[in-house]
Amino acid sequence: HLKVERIICDLFTAFMKNYHVLPDNWQVRVEEAGGAHDEQVRARIVADYIAGMTDRYAIREHERLFDLYWDLK
Repeated sequence: HLKVERIICDLFTAFMKNYHVLPDNWQVRVEEAGGAHDEQVRARIVADYIAGMTDRYAIREHERLFDLYWDLK
């Protein structure tokens, strides 16, 4: 469970700090809802995005964002 918690927390933090790493359609959601300037709105959208991820997708996203050698695998 600790790995899962770490992955979810890392993804949430990364997406909150820089929502531009979200897929394009989710970036649009953030901007249209005013989340670019409203942290609560952004947090809701980021949480919705993460909630919709499968475990495998969340792990891949975490590797893409945090593994220095991800693109060499």
